[in-house]
Amino acid sequence: MHDQRVACGWRADEVPEWVKSAKIGGRMFYWAEAELLRDTAREIRLAKREPTDRNFLPIGHVALDIHAVEEDAKLGLSPGTVWVHQLFISSVLQGGGYGVATMAQVESIAAQEPMNAKWMALDTLAKEVQKDAGVGMENLIPVTSKEEWYARQGYDTYRQGPGYTYQAPDGRNIQLRVSYMKKRIGEQDAGCVTSGSSDK
Repeated sequence: MHDQRVACGWRADEVPEWVKSAKIGGRMFYWAEAELLRDTAREIRLAKREPTDRNFLPIGHVALDIHAVEEDAKLGLSPGTVWVHQLFISSVLQGGGYGVATMAQVESIAAQEPMNAKWMALDTLAKEVQKDAGVGMENLIPVTSKEEWYARQGYDTYRQGPGYTYQAPDGRNIQLRVSYMKKRIGEQDAGCVTSGSSDK
């Protein structure tokens, strides 16, 4: 995990905190896989499961988390929201459909027990920030920003705000703007949405 976060260029120093969170039923990471590790996990988010004992090769990772209801409410999100964090697919494999397949899989996982998500949410660098030279991995400016990529997966940007602090190679700390995005994945409650209205 640490090596993949280093390759990603973001937040490798937070991996030990994520491990602690997972051990108490918090943020759970899933491998984006091609084959060759062995599935031995006996629980996910403290819910018991039977490991498949299948081999897989990790080509990336993604995390799902449930935030406090109060935290979600401050961001205008409904109860039943599951967050996507730290999606990473190895750069040499990007563009091969692995990210799309990974997102489809985690949306399916989130919609089932024990999470029962109705909404998926995420935050990512605002497209205008990511396309600025000097911000991100090796000063590479992407053709498509992450915000634009998530929009193609059906996520809507519904607000922006201050986000991560990026330490530039010259030592400056830069406050980066993030876009908050969401997508409905579960069944709508009867009577909650009327014709011609939207709860986006």
